[in-house]
Amino acid sequence: MELEKAVNLNSGSIDEAALAAKITSVLQLKTACTVKALDLPATAAHPASIMLIVRHGGPLSSVHDHRDDGRRGTIYYRPPNEATLIYTPAIRQIEVCADSPVVRQGVAGSFADEALGHDVSQKPLTWKRYNLSRFRSSLRLDLPRISGYEITDARVLEAEIRLGSWSRKLLLKVAADDDIEEVADRYLKPNNIFRRADGFSRVGIAVTYNRIGDGKVRTLNITISGSKSCNLQSNKDPDERNLGFALLDAWGILSAFKQIEPTDLRGIFPQLVMLHDRTEDDVSGEYLRELGLDPDRMIQGGLLDRRGRQDIVLIDDDDLGGEAEVKPSGIEGMSRVVGAFGKDGGLRPTSDLEMYEINREWLHETVVGLLKPMLNKLAAQVLDADLSMLGSMRIDGADVPIYFARRLHDLKTISRLDQLMRARNAAGVGIVLSAGTDGPGYLGPNLVVPVSGCMSTGADDLLLSRDALELAYRTNRSLARGGATPQVLRSGTQSATLHIPGKTSLALTGADQITIFERLVAAEKAGSPDVHVKPLMDGLGSRSPQQAFRPKTWDSIRDVYIGAGTKRGYWRLLVKAQPAEDVAEASVEEPV
Repeated sequence: MELEKAVNLNSGSIDEAALAAKITSVLQLKTACTVKALDLPATAAHPASIMLIVRHGGPLSSVHDHRDDGRRGTIYYRPPNEATLIYTPAIRQIEVCADSPVVRQGVAGSFADEALGHDVSQKPLTWKRYNLSRFRSSLRLDLPRISGYEITDARVLEAEIRLGSWSRKLLLKVAADDDIEEVADRYLKPNNIFRRADGFSRVGIAVTYNRIGDGKVRTLNITISGSKSCNLQSNKDPDERNLGFALLDAWGILSAFKQIEPTDLRGIFPQLVMLHDRTEDDVSGEYLRELGLDPDRMIQGGLLDRRGRQDIVLIDDDDLGGEAEVKPSGIEGMSRVVGAFGKDGGLRPTSDLEMYEINREWLHETVVGLLKPMLNKLAAQVLDADLSMLGSMRIDGADVPIYFARRLHDLKTISRLDQLMRARNAAGVGIVLSAGTDGPGYLGPNLVVPVSGCMSTGADDLLLSRDALELAYRTNRSLARGGATPQVLRSGTQSATLHIPGKTSLALTGADQITIFERLVAAEKAGSPDVHVKPLMDGLGSRSPQQAFRPKTWDSIRDVYIGAGTKRGYWRLLVKAQPAEDVAEASVEEPV
């Protein structure tokens, strides 16, 4: 990222304590951080710089602890995290390395504000990205007007493209007096591979110019590699660096990071949640258009990265069903789809065929940050790649844990998260906010509430309705604790929840698991709890209940929800709560 003006200072002039306090406040850290500033001397390759090492506590984590008395507890801790910042006054550049994009932005903004006097609220720092897709339509460059300079020539001398994957590349390099587009058309034919490129990995540009009032002819070489790297960053001449960035901006290659305003983020919150719920990280322009999201704005905001363009698409058509190839159409903004045996599939907007990659970390931080205002206490903790603890809400005089989960449409995710949440039953009944609408009604001792079902209609900063969450909690709290009678409640054809009085709810995934427990519950209610394995497994894809569950899940439910009957070959539903002495020997989660 870059500053508008340079500020010369050394490590001794930085108030480390004040900067540490600023970072702690901006990042909302629960524990204080430390800052250490060091001077980096100039080298032949890089100007003099200042390096800051910021050490801070990471998200709350936990490990199991086996006590001396044989009981199992939980030790909570914050892992030591570190962020490194390098400020180079000569090139007005701040570089930050940290695990989280939120930490990177927070540390950079705090340093610019506290140490350099740069008001990030009025003049945000610029984060540069490079978009090389414009070279698909033409490898020629115009001569823009740049104040203080006269541009006499600008041409592409080399272009490297991907052929389906990063492991296959094609490089075309020409002499300084060659027209690279003419060479490509002559030797690679018109409508050549550069016009259908999956993505440009490298472009080299040569610029000839002179400064106004100076007759000396000068040259500037610009090399862009991918979307984040450009040799201008290491150019020691600030005038040349500024000229290069001005040219890239005029050609539509350079785009600066612009954080999306909170008001705009709240307006697209439902779409961001749907995007976050996707299983795949890649998303097409067509999908984004259907959601009503602007890809360019999402890229500027750091939520997406460009990946390239589809060259094969699936066609849902009786006459043209299956895969079809994407080819140029000769019409600006449109591509032609060609099916098997050269059958014409018509035109499609080229923007729909563009592919983007979701920046998962930044999107997660954005969605979670928008949910925080409704919480009374913040206690951010990443429990799983698909589950995070946010904090708690005050309901009926009690602190109710609030979680955020995604991908609950996936049966493996449901099983994994349910097992994790049942191990955390000491926290009591909580609320799991689900990014999607499909999935179970409960995860362990927690009720699941889809975010889309409790959106607030008010004009305040609260995106979710407190009243809706409180009503859902009061209505479903008893079932989360097991309910009054054993029952299996379906939430779809492949998902259900087992409720047994006095026990944590159990999520069931797949038809076999659901059918097994429905039969056991029916037998319990009929007064004959023991069921022989043959009628129990009749018509199912496995021969014993154990085969219907993953090993870890089976180990966690055997002798807790299901157990052997009084006779060999029989199974029964376990409806009695474990005695206190048995609970002490079981896998009980207790904070230590």
